[in-house]
Amino acid sequence: MTQIQHKIGPITLAPGVLPRHVFVYLFAAFVSIGMFTYLIALTPYVLRVNLGLSENEMGRVTGDLQFWQEVILLGIIGWWGALSDRIGRRKVYIMGFMILAVAYAAYGFANSILTLTLVRLIFAAGVAATSMSLAAVIADYADEDSRGKLTGIAFFLNGLGSVMFFVGLTQLPELFTAQGASEIWAGRFAYLVAAAIALTAGLVMFGLKSGRPTGVPDEKPSVRKLLGQGMQAGRNVRILLSYMSAFTARADMSILTLFLTLWIVTAAEATGATMAEATARAGMIGGIAQLAAVIWAPLFGIIGDKLDKLTLLVLGFLISTIGYGWIAITGDILSLYAIPALFCMGMGLSSAQLASTVLLAQEAPKHIRGSVFGFQAWFGAVGILALSAVGGRLFDAISPQAPFMAVALCNFVVLACAAAYRFVELRRAQTLAVAAD
Repeated sequence: MTQIQHKIGPITLAPGVLPRHVFVYLFAAFVSIGMFTYLIALTPYVLRVNLGLSENEMGRVTGDLQFWQEVILLGIIGWWGALSDRIGRRKVYIMGFMILAVAYAAYGFANSILTLTLVRLIFAAGVAATSMSLAAVIADYADEDSRGKLTGIAFFLNGLGSVMFFVGLTQLPELFTAQGASEIWAGRFAYLVAAAIALTAGLVMFGLKSGRPTGVPDEKPSVRKLLGQGMQAGRNVRILLSYMSAFTARADMSILTLFLTLWIVTAAEATGATMAEATARAGMIGGIAQLAAVIWAPLFGIIGDKLDKLTLLVLGFLISTIGYGWIAITGDILSLYAIPALFCMGMGLSSAQLASTVLLAQEAPKHIRGSVFGFQAWFGAVGILALSAVGGRLFDAISPQAPFMAVALCNFVVLACAAAYRFVELRRAQTLAVAAD
């Protein structure tokens, strides 16, 4: 029996998916990225107030915490993806938000580096579950011809939520202090507010579609078997290219956040600005790239529904290569001439991520879609680790522009591989058409 396909405006939903399922997912899209970043944004506060670390110690500890978080994420994100194929996305999304709530509630009470690290590992488990679900549910909920539009809207809400979390919730410690709370309790209250948001999000996720995706066979293979099938899916060259693209696309955001901010701060300090003034300048200038990514995502999503998905990947990585390359040859990041390059880099950021997501959504078999997206996220985490480590050394040893040139080159490699295979596909189709005539 054919199931009715509902619509939300111009977006056609997959069979069995109701508009309310999509609205619940879009709420998750709005909250998720902010949940991933807010704990990290307030980490310096905890290090200074709870642990009493000096400025010379904070950089090393911050780096170590991020390192162990990525290691745990690498180890379990594929497992979460396979589990979601077995028990359904809704249960995994609920568990992910609940784990995040526990981590947020505990983080502000950490009183040693060991405790902080242990909580960060719990946090990594929650990030792995929710980030995998964030990508996989898009593939489940949209019809093939509308997936680009829905992905664009989801990416727009990702960016909007991230900005609102960062701008709004980072003010909470100061707000609680003004109300008479001590510094340490102001930080704890801020984290408890975030924990309440994560708990609320977990409860809202009960509104997602229950069970496994429509059209998936009733058989429930083991998680181990699903992991193996996700790995074997890379034999499909398009899926392999999507895995490859995630290595760079997921790292792009990390490079932008880490090294663009550092570049602007050091450049501003060199002009005589105080640290507070330099940090404010970094937020303002870096916000240009973030704003471009948010605005461009829905537009690129509309384009994505009109193009072959591999062609879209080529276009997305072309924009990203130009954006990061343009920044890399920018001499003065504080000048007005840097603004177009920043805008292009932001467009490239959302283009590469969106193109990688919709290509995999099209190619991933329904019954192992979570496993496949889990592997894509695994490659993204490897990219973040590799490019962050290499980028930091390039920044110190060569110049602030060097990490951006490295990312531009990585983007170009993906662009070249995707363009070459698309050319092969077109030649093959042409040959078959000639033979048919």
